[in-house]
Amino acid sequence: MQDKEQRVTEHIAELRARVIRIGILLLLLLPIVFYFSPVLIQRFWEEVIKEEMFAYSPLEWILLRLVFSLILSLIILYPYAMFELYMFAKPGLYETERRILKFAIIPSYLLFLAGSYISFEFLVPFLYSLSYGNAYYSVEKTALNALKISFALGIFLQIPFAIFLLDKFRIVSYQTMKSVRLPIYIFIFAIILNSSEDLGGLTQIITLISFFIMYELGLFMLRLSKR
Repeated sequence: MQDKEQRVTEHIAELRARVIRIGILLLLLLPIVFYFSPVLIQRFWEEVIKEEMFAYSPLEWILLRLVFSLILSLIILYPYAMFELYMFAKPGLYETERRILKFAIIPSYLLFLAGSYISFEFLVPFLYSLSYGNAYYSVEKTALNALKISFALGIFLQIPFAIFLLDKFRIVSYQTMKSVRLPIYIFIFAIILNSSEDLGGLTQIITLISFFIMYELGLFMLRLSKR
């Protein structure tokens, strides 16, 4: 029992050390991105919103720079964070599981970037073209809402991949994921409804449909792989 407790303590210590390394890199990267954030936000605004930008208070501008810098820093650090988590889990994995996870890290990151690109290039400009330039052209509300939409789509594109891995590693079975669809959809709907800015409800509808399509696609692909 003592040996088992010691092993658990060692695992927790190793996980803490890896999380601390990720946190240190984030703290080092965040000020750099924050310094360049005005230029990046301005370029984002010109490419995506294409309207005059308004900041109604200094605090609004500072808050936007902080959130923008944090999200961009997390996106940059994503591959390293996944590598650290993989190295933590590696000793307890079979060789086939190690190969699967090793090849999953880069595609997962690329899917996230692809979802964000599609959102910034097509979805967000389309949504804001329907807003008629009202109060949404407050820089904080507009940019943060665009980041939420893009982040959500980047995550949603990884759902089929995640469903496959959950079943492959016997964490959650196909039948379980299929049977809990309705509660999951209700839960996601509640989150989206309370986290997205309102554009006549169109933002929430498109985000929810994106999640629904990716979840059903993941189940469909997993069912085909089992035949």
